Amino acid sequence: MNPIAYHYVHRGIAHFNANQFDHAIVNFDAALKIDPNEPYARYNRATALLSLGDYARGFPEYEVAWRLFHWRGFGPVGNDIDRITALPLWQGERATRLLVYHELGHGDAIMAMRFLDEISARADATLVIDRALVRTAKSFAVEVTDRVPDDLTGYDCRLPLFAVMGVLGINADNIPAAPYLGSQLPAAVNASDKIGIAWCGRTQTMFTLERFLQLADLDGFDLYSLQPGTIANERVDPLPPGADFEDVANRIEAMDHIVSVDTAAAHLAGAMGHPSAHLLLPYLSDWRWHHVERWYPTLKTYRQSDANDWSAPFARINEALRCISTNEPE
Repeated sequence: MNPIAYHYVHRGIAHFNANQFDHAIVNFDAALKIDPNEPYARYNRATALLSLGDYARGFPEYEVAWRLFHWRGFGPVGNDIDRITALPLWQGERATRLLVYHELGHGDAIMAMRFLDEISARADATLVIDRALVRTAKSFAVEVTDRVPDDLTGYDCRLPLFAVMGVLGINADNIPAAPYLGSQLPAAVNASDKIGIAWCGRTQTMFTLERFLQLADLDGFDLYSLQPGTIANERVDPLPPGADFEDVANRIEAMDHIVSVDTAAAHLAGAMGHPSAHLLLPYLSDWRWHHVERWYPTLKTYRQSDANDWSAPFARINEALRCISTNEPE
């Protein structure tokens, strides 16, 4: 990296980390005047634009950044990415056969699933997605598989799943925000105070279960895990071994309340339109949570005002749950 461009990138990141996104963009722009192909400047500029809600500029920039990084993707596509990228990128035109592939995290895939019906209206699409999301994705009008087809000669073009937002020209005014995922279970009837909890995210917020339960005042509630894995705590009912996201959706629908950190369970609760879903956020949170009402209107957020203090957001969520469970106004 050019040393002067490096200086501007790091100044921009410092502003970004203080949630000063306009100032961050000024510095990333300065870096890109020196080196238009500097991937860190492109990526961070895109993220700052998205954090401001400027999706019309942010999503195309985001895709340019991933290409500059030569991103190979998470999930089921990594070993096949060279075969996949031999296909031209889809630009939103009518296509006979389209290969769509899940390349980022589980939450990103759940967020982008709202656009699968629009994709299927324009193309005969095959979606390659992580095995844990296959049953969830089958509610849409696309062919779903957890592995890249051996023969790609019948496909006209390709689309990384999250890139659909740039292709469709998504902006602040045209996001499909109605619930678009559901489970196979009916809504809970004569429900007690059941709370589904997720306390550990992959990249953003991570607690041990014990620390989470110390901060969250959940006495009197029945606690159910929304995270796979063994739980050494008798207070929390685990998911069954081998659970996928359809199992998580079934559990979410049976819950009275959801309390989650920034992880795929929060995306799923928002996509289902759960009426009492509560999301704990760090001071510096992911761009999509800065305008959560555009993506998941029923999701309520509780953000740190001090990066070193979780007591305030937990106090607010504890009070909200107490008022809901006792039918008192907040």
